[in-house]
Amino acid sequence: MASQPPNGSPEPTNVPARSEGSKVQNDAWGAMGLVMSGVLVWGGVGYLVSEWLHHTIFVMVGLLVGMGVALYGVWFRYGRS
Repeated sequence: MASQPPNGSPEPTNVPARSEGSKVQNDAWGAMGLVMSGVLVWGGVGYLVSEWLHHTIFVMVGLLVGMGVALYGVWFRYGRS
């Protein structure tokens, strides 16, 4: 025999996994994470190359490449229906 909660009502069986609001919020956080990681990774690569070659232009190039790759990733993951 299954145990009942103290108030006597049965436990709900069909609870939705996620609401629509939490899906939108998770997608927004995921897109922000993609943009931040793209800028940090490619900006870091640009910084390392600029330190190696002694030219500061590679930091800016790395940041721009990172933003472009990240925005493409956001579009690819969330933008296409």
